[in-house]
Amino acid sequence: MKGLLLFALPLSLALGADPVQHRLPIAAAIYPMGAQPGSTFEAEILGEHLDRAQSILFHQPGASAEILSVQPTLLRLRVNVAKTAAYGQHPFHVVTPRGASGPLLLRVNDQPRVLENEPNSIASQANLVPIPATVMGRLNVDGDFDFFKFRVEKGSRWIFDLRSSRNGNSLDAAIFLLHANGAKIDYNEERFIWDPFLSHQFAEAGEYILVVQPTHVRLDPSFAYELDIRQAPHLDTVSPLVIPPGLDQEVTLLGEGLSGEARLEGAPGTVLSMEGNSARVRLRVPANTPDGPVELTLLTPGGRSNSIELLVDSTPRHSGGDRISPPTSITGVAKYRQPDLYRFTAQAGQTLVFEVRGQRFGSPVDLTMRLLDSVGKQVALNDDFTFVGGKFYQRDPRILHTFKEAGEYAVELRNVVQVVGERSPYQLLVRPPKPSYTLQLSNERPHVYPGGESPWKVSAQRLDGHNDPIALTLSGLPAGITADPVTIPAGKDEAAFLLRATGKPGTAGFVTVKSDRQNAWRSVRVSSGGGEGAAFTRLDQALLSISEKPNFSLEAQATNVNIPRGGSAVIPVAIRRENGFVTPIAFAAENLPPGVTLEAVSAPGDSNVVQLKITAAPDATLGRAPRVAILGSAAGESHEAPKITVQVD
Repeated sequence: MKGLLLFALPLSLALGADPVQHRLPIAAAIYPMGAQPGSTFEAEILGEHLDRAQSILFHQPGASAEILSVQPTLLRLRVNVAKTAAYGQHPFHVVTPRGASGPLLLRVNDQPRVLENEPNSIASQANLVPIPATVMGRLNVDGDFDFFKFRVEKGSRWIFDLRSSRNGNSLDAAIFLLHANGAKIDYNEERFIWDPFLSHQFAEAGEYILVVQPTHVRLDPSFAYELDIRQAPHLDTVSPLVIPPGLDQEVTLLGEGLSGEARLEGAPGTVLSMEGNSARVRLRVPANTPDGPVELTLLTPGGRSNSIELLVDSTPRHSGGDRISPPTSITGVAKYRQPDLYRFTAQAGQTLVFEVRGQRFGSPVDLTMRLLDSVGKQVALNDDFTFVGGKFYQRDPRILHTFKEAGEYAVELRNVVQVVGERSPYQLLVRPPKPSYTLQLSNERPHVYPGGESPWKVSAQRLDGHNDPIALTLSGLPAGITADPVTIPAGKDEAAFLLRATGKPGTAGFVTVKSDRQNAWRSVRVSSGGGEGAAFTRLDQALLSISEKPNFSLEAQATNVNIPRGGSAVIPVAIRRENGFVTPIAFAAENLPPGVTLEAVSAPGDSNVVQLKITAAPDATLGRAPRVAILGSAAGESHEAPKITVQVD
């Protein structure tokens, strides 16, 4: 048997007149995923189409990177995190002459960093970790497990928080807490979508083991994670979710590991008590604080907590009871399948907005909202309103309703998520319409060819009857790119800047789209995170670049190739060419399994398909290589087909 080609595509697809594909660089994962302020370290980025990478651009100050070496699927970097770098996520892009990659996240925290040391896939090989620490690890080959050993004192409580999906990675992992003898103590999987989390108080002093286990059968070199082992608390949300400016208010921070002493960062306030899963805090937000979110963080002897959002809102507060008078801000706690009902009087022709703030600001609520008339008949319903630019999940309802008849009405909120106590706060705003809009970038990394023009759309979600023209300006244009101001016409939802380029490929810079009221932004999926494990980051700027126009592109006509030891397999590769481009193309491969080679071949200038032969030596390493890159070079230009998997049996 010469080899087995799986999931091959019809060769007729390769021979069609499809246009050349412009493939922007793909940055799939960074390892390590983070560091402390004031540190310098070497890192690597896995991806595709990374050839000739020339710079790493961060959206905010505090972090920078120098490229040390470049391969089409791998970059090596030296990363510098300034002492003044803000804690949290730092999104960045890879820039090449072909354009910019999507964002990756570098996370900055306050804990010492420990790198995983392989082999550590069994208990006897467990890495000894001095805690507290943030462990940087990878589950990058099939069958990989990671074991870590640590010592604790009797009665101490520790948090084990694995971040991968939240950093934009596709890893779905579980964690097991074991006695030194291997007996299972605790376990968690998917506390935060795909990321596990444990808070455990140890009854006895001694050595313990934490195991990081993948839930995937097939692993990938990009499956990186960072594991916090810490005593600093974790915050989930705050109740009430909203406070007015200028008043003293007691709030409850809800989370895990809330004990001992703490100071509050983000707003003036005093921590009154810490009781395990909650902390009582007295806040006073200054009277001149604008409406919007404020980040709260706890500083403890064990380190910094994560940050959560508290909303400041000057809308008149509801004074209590089930009767309301718009405009009003109602703060409540949702109960599982026990609806909250608020009654009000409406006039004929009166228009009101009913909007819930909950899931968008960290609460676990999933509310359905109904408007009912005086006999309980439904007159309006909304479950999940689509707030433009929102994240993967959008569970907050919103209703704009004009009442045909005067009378008594009620707004009903029903929570469908099973929660208890005060851990599900929400705000209900009931007010007259306020015409407004939200500006959205259609693409966070537009590009234009040298000497060419390219339209770049900006859209507006208009709410509550907004219909005016919206004048837009574009600032921060890189040298060699021009664009005129544009206006979204009255009653329309989008307009396009016409980008013109006279500079060289690789020119790039951050640009900002503004109106008189706000900046355009976009919520962007990070890296390789997908499905329910998707992670998003908000970008208030776009990365605009001048990109070289490709003369050809490649399509491997397979996604998975099986090859036996001592055998061979053929991979058909389709070639798409620009009209008149008849230069022969030489082929190579990157990341083939050890012992597997590609026969040297060059495709003639008139060919649209080439048959690439790979051969496995009799002693080739058994296993799977999931990131094999087929590379083609011609006339000083190099392109890569989308990655394939090669399995040696």
